[in-house]
Amino acid sequence: MTEVGNSRLSGLIPAGGIRASQCGGNTVGAMLREPSPRTDGYRHVDTPAMIRKLLALGANTYIYGIWDSPTDWDDLRLEFAPAAADAGIDVWVYLVPPSETSRDGGRASRPYVMDYVAWARACAELSVAHPNVKAWGIDDFEFNQETFTTDYVALLRKVAQDINPYLAFYLCTYFHAATDPGFLAKYGPYLDLVLYPFLDGRNLNTIVADSVRPCLDEIRAAVRPWNLDVVLLVYTGRFLDAWNEPTPDYCASAVRAGLEYARAGRIAGVTAYGLQLDDAPTISSTNKAMYGNGRLSLLVPPVRTQEGAYAQASQVVRVDPDAPRHELSFWHNDIFSGLVGGAGKHVKQVLLDREVIWSEDVRHHGFALWQQCSTLHGPIDVTERLRGRTSATLAFRLHQARGGDEIFPVDVGFDHIETLGFTVDNPGFETTDAWTLDSSHGVPVPSIDIFVPDRPQHSFAAVAAEYHAHAGESADI
Repeated sequence: MTEVGNSRLSGLIPAGGIRASQCGGNTVGAMLREPSPRTDGYRHVDTPAMIRKLLALGANTYIYGIWDSPTDWDDLRLEFAPAAADAGIDVWVYLVPPSETSRDGGRASRPYVMDYVAWARACAELSVAHPNVKAWGIDDFEFNQETFTTDYVALLRKVAQDINPYLAFYLCTYFHAATDPGFLAKYGPYLDLVLYPFLDGRNLNTIVADSVRPCLDEIRAAVRPWNLDVVLLVYTGRFLDAWNEPTPDYCASAVRAGLEYARAGRIAGVTAYGLQLDDAPTISSTNKAMYGNGRLSLLVPPVRTQEGAYAQASQVVRVDPDAPRHELSFWHNDIFSGLVGGAGKHVKQVLLDREVIWSEDVRHHGFALWQQCSTLHGPIDVTERLRGRTSATLAFRLHQARGGDEIFPVDVGFDHIETLGFTVDNPGFETTDAWTLDSSHGVPVPSIDIFVPDRPQHSFAAVAAEYHAHAGESADI
């Protein structure tokens, strides 16, 4: 049992902690469906294939989302739950809130849709019929508090517990709400767990995994008065609010940190959200490079930034002291919504030995096409700065010239550096070598964004290796 846990849940958490996989909103290939429709016209969940992939992953739990198809609930209760029990896999039911429910016959948690009292009763009855169904919960509570009043949530808990007092009830909530004393005071008395989606604290990215532990520490301290367990949700596939997809290294690092906390009894476990199970290739549109597969990304997520903050990539370049000319050229682009943000906030810069030699506001062009850096006279002439020298420090930077409350997300790219009279290693950012990445305040976030055609398979293998190692097994992918 975890340090902050509820003793009622001793049967919920497997030895060593939860190792889960999970589908969810707008994920790709995280639930497998049969290749052809049945007589009802729907492609049902491919339960045998799902079980095989979960066992290969080393998962002991699957968080089963009910949203994509009207057949999801029947597939769960008639096929998936009993098959998962035979395979030693627990099941958590995952429902969507009103904000993710279609009113016109589209995606919704069917058959009960937004009748969450009926859902509480149905999930509890399912857990009695199939004891491996251990928990039920609802996504994005904090954005749907008009529906989920205190009295309503108390009723949901009572209806379920009158049928099965050992069925856990959880919510999925982000860092800002999971550390908010008011939010936790409102819902904490009626919950057992918090499913926490890790996004580098308040920095909203799936690039930086270093803050998993301090973020978990903050949440554990916040939920302790309410005796709640915590499950770490790691984005291991596409997430709509994160502009750059998680890499296999990121997935492994974040999952590993969560499993270490689970092993120490500090949290209940980890779930890999959106981990692709379908062996499909990487979505081709995620290749944002100009040439090849790599580019430098300097990213501002949809968060507030501080004036003077910056992110950059730098390296010491080799200079030919006797070259007749020293010139620099490169390509750059900006990806942002034209509906938000004004000029004067985000400024692209190139620095040579800490002095700015080129700058441009991201709103200068107003479109996402790759542009070549140039002056009225062509490439940037740095002859006077480099003549007679053998080395210098070159940096590509995104600078926050204005801070404050304005939310202006942007993804700045640099690629295809060309030089005369000096040499830049890895000028196309095709590997992570040569460049040193720095961020002064956490945001902007620097990364070398490399498109990998089979990234989903690498991410699956990375998570599987961590899950099997945690369980003392060898991964057989």
